[in-house]
Amino acid sequence: MSRRGQAFLVHVLSIFAMAHGLLYTHKGSIDVTVVGKISQHPIKNVIVLYLTIQALTGSCACMMLSLTQDIFPSTRQYLHPLKRALSMVFLPMGFVVSSVYWSLLIFAPSLILIPIEISSTSSSPVHGLMRLPLLTDLAMHLAPFLSLLTDFALFEPKFSSRQMAIAPIMMIAYATVYAGALEYFAARNDFFPYPFLNASSLPIRLAIYVGTSCIGLGCLAFLNRLHSASR
Repeated sequence: MSRRGQAFLVHVLSIFAMAHGLLYTHKGSIDVTVVGKISQHPIKNVIVLYLTIQALTGSCACMMLSLTQDIFPSTRQYLHPLKRALSMVFLPMGFVVSSVYWSLLIFAPSLILIPIEISSTSSSPVHGLMRLPLLTDLAMHLAPFLSLLTDFALFEPKFSSRQMAIAPIMMIAYATVYAGALEYFAARNDFFPYPFLNASSLPIRLAIYVGTSCIGLGCLAFLNRLHSASR
């Protein structure tokens, strides 16, 4: 298979996998009762505040731009710079989402999963945590990072020194806007979308915002250093 054919296959499979996660977020209401202050607001109303959804949407957009270039090579000069700029943000964001989510899911699930009440045949409801089906979980919390990582490693050149100098500015700006939005809506709604933020004081939340931004920048710098300069 030609290199263009390989890229086409990777991009199609990536879009298919991530579309599964996106479609899940638009399904009908989930048959559970959310416990706590978040129960006063439908999950769909706050879903854009989840970094998972932003990484999923941004990564899917990158793959769609890549697929368009695979089908219509003449669009590369227009679409490729945009795709590269988006990848510079969503590749490290995907790593942050995957590393934080899976670590907490394994070691402290109550800090990442929403508490719920599940309908029961008994007189009292059963309390638990909102867990996703495995394939949906993988599509939302692993596919975005793996898709962009595979695309970057196999089909994209490494980022130039100039691009890597711009990357911290882009990521810090994004992180600042996102953290500000989280704090603003939390002040209005009296809750954060992630349980571990609800359990944290402002200084700890600020440390989380700064720390995850540094992890993302470190991931991008590390992957770029490992990348073959010959591509």
